[in-house]
Amino acid sequence: MNWILNIMLIPRIFLSIFLFFSAFSVLSSTAVPHDNIKVRFATDANYYPFEYLDEQQQIQGFDIDMVKAICKAVNLTCSFHHQRFESLLLSLSFARFDAVISALDITSERLKTVDFTNSYYENSPVFISKKSAQESFSTAGKFIGVRSNSSNQEYLIKYEKENSFIISYVTYSEILSDLSAEKIDAAFVDQAVASTFLKQKDNRTHFDLHKINNAQQKLFSQGYGIAIQKGNIKLQKRLNLGLKIITENGTYQKIYKRYF
Repeated sequence: MNWILNIMLIPRIFLSIFLFFSAFSVLSSTAVPHDNIKVRFATDANYYPFEYLDEQQQIQGFDIDMVKAICKAVNLTCSFHHQRFESLLLSLSFARFDAVISALDITSERLKTVDFTNSYYENSPVFISKKSAQESFSTAGKFIGVRSNSSNQEYLIKYEKENSFIISYVTYSEILSDLSAEKIDAAFVDQAVASTFLKQKDNRTHFDLHKINNAQQKLFSQGYGIAIQKGNIKLQKRLNLGLKIITENGTYQKIYKRYF
């Protein structure tokens, strides 16, 4: 009789062992690595509120605070370095930096040369123009300001080049300054930039926001991501883990509310 009971217990023993190692495997996959790694982040601090220079010329912003939280969560020592937007990904490819955090859209074109973390911010571009009596907004014959070397510029060149005049700028502030001075007819900017611009009462009085349709939005990015060198899976996984941790523990939301 005892041998029958022993046989019946064997499946339970194996089940217990299986569950133990399964749980251990899950914990191992989400465990924070103990080794400290130094990570050099490049950014163009000209895109408030994501990254900008304060009065002491220190790099601040939503992206910066988020990355600092990620680094703290997964035992990384991070430093931030300011340089021009158009050279960010090239510098990353030449290993001058380990990662780029600069409100970068995850696009199929960029994925050919660099890898990205999971998306941390959903974004879509919009047009801003002077208020008009016309019910619908048209780009036909318009002078449109856009940031150079951006996915927004790629879109305009591909789909609006024949209908409008595309004017490229280094920074968003230059675009909006010329828009306010009526040197251009419209600005094609990220939603976050437009929202910040239209928070000012005077701007809300004189300007309208025009969204692109859903079909056109699919031509853009999968959201903002942190760019890393192609094939750097170790850093990619570590940053993704950090993003997951700060999202689940509420840190991301606290930082978000601070800026938006």
